[in-house]
Amino acid sequence: MSMIYITLNIIAYVIDVRSLILDVRRLVFSLILGIVEGLTEFLPISSTGHMILVENILNCMDDSVIAFTVIIQLGAILSITKIFWSQLYGMSMICIKKIFFKQHDDHNHLCIRHIFLGTFPGIMLGMIFYEKIGLIFELTYIMYGLIIGGIFLLVGELCASKEPRVSRINNITYLQAFLIGCFQCLAFWPGFSRAGATIGGGLVVGLDRRISSEFSFFLAVPIIFGSAVLTLYHYRSCIGLMDVLLLIAGSATAFFIALFTVRYFLKIVKNVSLIPFAIYRFLLAGGIYWGLMT
Repeated sequence: MSMIYITLNIIAYVIDVRSLILDVRRLVFSLILGIVEGLTEFLPISSTGHMILVENILNCMDDSVIAFTVIIQLGAILSITKIFWSQLYGMSMICIKKIFFKQHDDHNHLCIRHIFLGTFPGIMLGMIFYEKIGLIFELTYIMYGLIIGGIFLLVGELCASKEPRVSRINNITYLQAFLIGCFQCLAFWPGFSRAGATIGGGLVVGLDRRISSEFSFFLAVPIIFGSAVLTLYHYRSCIGLMDVLLLIAGSATAFFIALFTVRYFLKIVKNVSLIPFAIYRFLLAGGIYWGLMT
């Protein structure tokens, strides 16, 4: 009996050690994805493309991992909320005053209507094709998305005049907001980049780079938040306590990295064109092509 007891204890110990090693690996993986998410979400280089590329390199591509990459975007969104809290709060108060207190301001303001018009096309398209979008999360599609998205950035730079029509975010019109929202739909193609679609689209309709970037960040809040919540609900039965802890770790990492990335990007984007980002996309697409061919 003593031998059986000792054997069972040894087996239990081995299982615990293996489980611990597995949990540590999952934690490291979640931190890596959080870093990648924070670095790429708000740059016009496709965070989804980078996340899927990392997952393929680490050989851990499955539905649960794809869901994880979507949900940890909540951390990146919280960074935008922190950086632009005063503007977001101001928009909300203007909306509340108009609806409940019938107060109208004669001054131009970026308001909830702009955000709604900028997100409405994406919401409608996402609801229609939600189940099918996941079918194209493959490296081949990402490679083409990177190339076409890079070309779109170059088109945006060509369309950007030296004296853009909109250099203040409060001067964005409803039509411009809606058109940028239509461009945002291009980001459903993995590798195209939501930031690239909206920033490039903003240049096409006459915004300068910084204002186009800021509006892109505002549009990200409802779109990414809704996508993450919908994904979380869809996979709710598959998420355990350890998964929740890993999501928190990945989201927290994405939050702090995105804080740095967004602030630095806003400092340089007014004087730096989108051409370097387009070149990077072409090089990354070439690297993916080389990897697929070898």
